Amino acid sequence: MHVRTCWAPASVAAATQEKLIFLIVQVLITGINALLGFLLLRGMNKSEYAVYTIVFSLLAIFTNITNMGITPAMSGIGGKIWTDKWKMQALLNTTLKLRNQLSWWFAGPFAVYCIWQFGEAGLHWLTLSVLVFLLLFAAWVQMQSAFYSIVLQLNKAVRQLQKNELWFVLLKFAGVIALLALGSPVILIVGWIGVCLFLNLRVNRDLSARFLEPHTETDSRFQTEINSIIRSNFFRTVYWSLEGQISILLCTLFATTENIADIGALGRLGVYFSIFQAFILNYALPGLAKSQDKAGILRRAKRILSFTIALILPILGWALLHPWSLLWVLGPHYTALQPQLFFYLLSISVGQVANVLYQICASKAWIQINRFYVPLALPLQIAMIYFLNLSDLSQVILFIGINNLFFLLFNTVMFVYSFNRHLPASALN
Repeated sequence: MHVRTCWAPASVAAATQEKLIFLIVQVLITGINALLGFLLLRGMNKSEYAVYTIVFSLLAIFTNITNMGITPAMSGIGGKIWTDKWKMQALLNTTLKLRNQLSWWFAGPFAVYCIWQFGEAGLHWLTLSVLVFLLLFAAWVQMQSAFYSIVLQLNKAVRQLQKNELWFVLLKFAGVIALLALGSPVILIVGWIGVCLFLNLRVNRDLSARFLEPHTETDSRFQTEINSIIRSNFFRTVYWSLEGQISILLCTLFATTENIADIGALGRLGVYFSIFQAFILNYALPGLAKSQDKAGILRRAKRILSFTIALILPILGWALLHPWSLLWVLGPHYTALQPQLFFYLLSISVGQVANVLYQICASKAWIQINRFYVPLALPLQIAMIYFLNLSDLSQVILFIGINNLFFLLFNTVMFVYSFNRHLPASALN
């Protein structure tokens, strides 16, 4: 009893210290990324920054559209078998195989979509072609990185994962600053970021090796379970991939290139949210994925949501009381955005809460009822497109806010429904 009494407080203190160090380093990583983003804002004219915004909007689309629930499935299954190195390698092999198949199916249509988007921005065909290639390369890198990150997160190798991220953020920062100083075109900046992503993947793959037993086998049971999730999420994922970047799409269809730059600039303030997103992904969700009893799941879910809301409120208060300080950070091209600033941050804050709730469900692979999202959301969005004047940036932000509110309500229902149906599951044999 004496040993146990002494050990527990020391263990809690060590865990608290580890999380505090993680947050400090994550603030540093986020700060470097934020500084880089704001320097890009100030160093590019609006047309250049619009292209930069489109590039990373398209990257997010392809990364999401080829997911189809595979990443949540790996997290949910991995939470049961993570101590078995052979099974974890089989799970990794299975997920990589399925993700690569989906990537080939979507590569052609995605390339056509990219050509249209870049064509609307007035790019030369050669620049356009190189950007499409770089996008496909970066998407391939990010798809693999997601799986190796899950392996490291489940095995509590978060510090190594974060250390690796810090080094490559610094590398990205140094390269982009040099390119900006030389007046380099957007295409070289995108290329350098792609190189940094690739190097980051290589190191994470090496770090994951000690938690895996090398072999090339896949597992039919894992594939069956993942295929079930893919089927139930197919249309929802395709739809959501475009919906997640809907502000850029709406500006492309109804507004101007300048509006795309404005939305991209306001989106830069969302870097604040990446601090707690990283904490949740690396610490909270792996524990939730491993938890199999309902009381533990509910306790962890409440803690994650409370933490999210507590960190959102200060940025909203700051935007309401001191909007000019935030606009100063964006630079002189964007000082006219004060009327939209608070409402944009409020809209994406609702989206952040909704996304965290979705991640809670995804960590348990509780996303089967996603099949109902499209039939419910599509009529609402069609009505908003009809009634709102989407050539007005404020109306685009209103669209985003209503859309995110619906997303929050749907994910709340999905969590409650899935939680009530949850039964403790034994690990796969």
